[in-house]
Amino acid sequence: HVDLLVVDKPGVSSGCACSATDPALPRFAGDLEWLRWQGVTVRRIDPRVTGKELGGDADATAAVATHGYESLPIILVDGRVRHVGAYPDRATLATIVAAAEDGATGPDEE
Repeated sequence: HVDLLVVDKPGVSSGCACSATDPALPRFAGDLEWLRWQGVTVRRIDPRVTGKELGGDADATAAVATHGYESLPIILVDGRVRHVGAYPDRATLATIVAAAEDGATGPDEE
């Protein structure tokens, strides 16, 4: 079982009208739903909603402390940073999840 966490750019996952300006977002939302159908647990954190505490998620807080808010979005899989700075496409998400399922312990991707 794989847990994927997205620390979004502020306002993106809350449905803020400003999020409509990024054409990657509808595709990304569909790709996350596809992952859910594959059995992946998907969560999203919106800093605008949760504040700097990021809902109390220690992994998300550590990732943002390391990479900074300007690097959002940050994708974590099973607590490890796997992608930073852009919304990955479905193929990239599939690769990230497959590596986690295979127990890959290589360096974090960026």
